[in-house]
Amino acid sequence: MNLFGGRAVAILRVLLVNYPKTWALRALAKEAGVSLGLASKVSRALIREKIAIRDSERAELKLMNQRLLLWRWAMYNNFSANTQFIEYYSREEDVSKFFEKFKNKNGPEYAFTALAGALLVAPFVRPTNVHIYVNSAEDAEKWAKLLDLMPVEGNGNVKFAIAESKGILYGSKEVNGIRVVSDIQLYVDLLNYPARGAEAAGEIMKAIEKHWKTQKGDLNVRK
Repeated sequence: MNLFGGRAVAILRVLLVNYPKTWALRALAKEAGVSLGLASKVSRALIREKIAIRDSERAELKLMNQRLLLWRWAMYNNFSANTQFIEYYSREEDVSKFFEKFKNKNGPEYAFTALAGALLVAPFVRPTNVHIYVNSAEDAEKWAKLLDLMPVEGNGNVKFAIAESKGILYGSKEVNGIRVVSDIQLYVDLLNYPARGAEAAGEIMKAIEKHWKTQKGDLNVRK
């Protein structure tokens, strides 16, 4: 099976966002919003690839090579080529001031990603445009009205990315009052992104590894 396409990625996202947590397959399927059958297939594939282990049918699934899994997923993904975008133009060209426009706005669910998301999490590259996940074209239109954006055919400086599933927003967080996707999703979107995306992904990876190390330390203390 393709680990990096379709609903399988919802399982990868849950495993990576919550690493080093281990999972009973039923709980994993519920958290990812997929069938138990799919969770079982993904589990077997990860074990075959020596990325995860499960000592018995009743044992929990545990990632053993989370860095390789994340890198392979990101290498397979192409955010720019495989995402549907709806583009607008904002008169506010200062990215930081554009972020402020989202504060205290009662709009649909959203989360920044790509270089704009990276600027919020691990400032490295200052982008000239922003990418924002929303759940539908209707949500993009609602935000456009709230933010007084002008529709354009292409080359807009505000690009709403239509999420292929709500799972893309799983693990999203608030940074200085602005919603941004999980660091895992950021890395996946950035690695193949042009205009210094790989460099920004490297900075996000540092944040991910720091978080993983902290979580592993907390787990050892609880034990």
